[in-house]
Amino acid sequence: MQNVALNNTIVPPVLHQDDGLNEIFSGPLKAPKPHHFPESAPRSRTYQVKAQGLELDVLRHSAADHTSFEFDGQVKVEIELPEVPKNVLVRPLSRGIKAQIIGCRVCFTLAAPQNLQIEIEGHPLLYIYALPYANDPPTGPHVRRFEGGKIHEAGQVTLSDGEVCWIEAGAILRGSIRADHAKGVGIGGYGILDGGYWMEHGIKRRRKAIVLDHCTDARVDDILRLSPCHWMLVLGACERVTVDGVRQIADDVSSDGIDIAGSKQVRISGCCLHNGDDNIAIKAIHNKSGEDERVALGYPNEDWKGTVEDVVVSGCTFYNTLGGSSMEIGYETSTEHIRNILFENCDVLGVHEFGSVFGIHNGDRACVENVLWDEIRVEHHFDSLVDIRVLKSRWNVDSARGHIRNITLRNIRVIKSIHNEGYTVSIISGYDADHPVIGICLENFYLGGRKITNADELDLVTRHAHDITFW
Repeated sequence: MQNVALNNTIVPPVLHQDDGLNEIFSGPLKAPKPHHFPESAPRSRTYQVKAQGLELDVLRHSAADHTSFEFDGQVKVEIELPEVPKNVLVRPLSRGIKAQIIGCRVCFTLAAPQNLQIEIEGHPLLYIYALPYANDPPTGPHVRRFEGGKIHEAGQVTLSDGEVCWIEAGAILRGSIRADHAKGVGIGGYGILDGGYWMEHGIKRRRKAIVLDHCTDARVDDILRLSPCHWMLVLGACERVTVDGVRQIADDVSSDGIDIAGSKQVRISGCCLHNGDDNIAIKAIHNKSGEDERVALGYPNEDWKGTVEDVVVSGCTFYNTLGGSSMEIGYETSTEHIRNILFENCDVLGVHEFGSVFGIHNGDRACVENVLWDEIRVEHHFDSLVDIRVLKSRWNVDSARGHIRNITLRNIRVIKSIHNEGYTVSIISGYDADHPVIGICLENFYLGGRKITNADELDLVTRHAHDITFW
């Protein structure tokens, strides 16, 4: 059975019982390492999952069920349901995973670590995090270690220069993590950071889960972030920050995945983000909401209005449910420049409700320039596909408007569904004649299997926009 191409995206073949099973499960297999979580953590009511015959802990969340394990080589995965499944999709579709239905089980083999979203009609989404074997954890007095198999009611964890917060596989840390004006901090491990509502000074609060405020040479690796929370990972006025392999599951409004605010030299790779709001948001902002209350509690003002530049987001998977954009610049752009931004080799599994896939919303005075989207695959979108605007909105503070220029969308593959026709639009718009959008290039942009050669084929609406080209 061969993979087939649908709208220029590789998708799994049609599922058939016992089709090629012996072939697909042949080859050397090495025992995986399951992650076991405390018994009190809520378990899935739908799925039982095995990796090479070993039972996995499948946890439940309001947005999706999820499970994780480590392996090397090749592994057979079996998902058992209460009844015979139908309409099974293993995403990202670009991976071309061959799945088989055998009775009430869905089976497939993985040859390399990866993060997968399993969609089965009538059932919750399921994330399977098939991870590489973990490296040895850091040791020493600078390491704040949270032991696996336990729930840790941590409240806020504050990191200083050189400190590392390490959440072991199987651990659940409830609270938030913050570092202010710190150098060389790290956050890592295969455990869970649960940033849900928690009590502070007798008040039930929802807080930003991880905040690096004016930090340099920092790393955030591998952890799984669960919500509800307000902004899941914030890089505020930071320099030289690496975020790798982070996973997130959230379904509440304002649960932005990663906010890059006034920061430079940022590298984000291999992340799997499921959010109710923007997956990636690049902005410059002075966060004034609740400022007096925050100061009273001993927190500094969040002044993240610096230039944003040299940002690379690569090899990530995005899923957006309630609004916002998959890859967003704006709305808050209160700085002189936001520039030299690259999104490459990413899969957009879905952008639901009113969000966009490719979004630039320049609402303040910044000049947003030199932005490249390259090798992006889009499986579902609904409201806006390309939404690039200079505008004024309720989130903005500058009296002056800015500019947008030199934007490229290259090697884009977008699946088109019956829900897009007559509804989905693209917009490229300046604010007025003095604040236009200039220089937008769409190169090898495919929508529904068709290469886009003009504005009509993209359902593109323009205003105060110049030098839009199709290649």
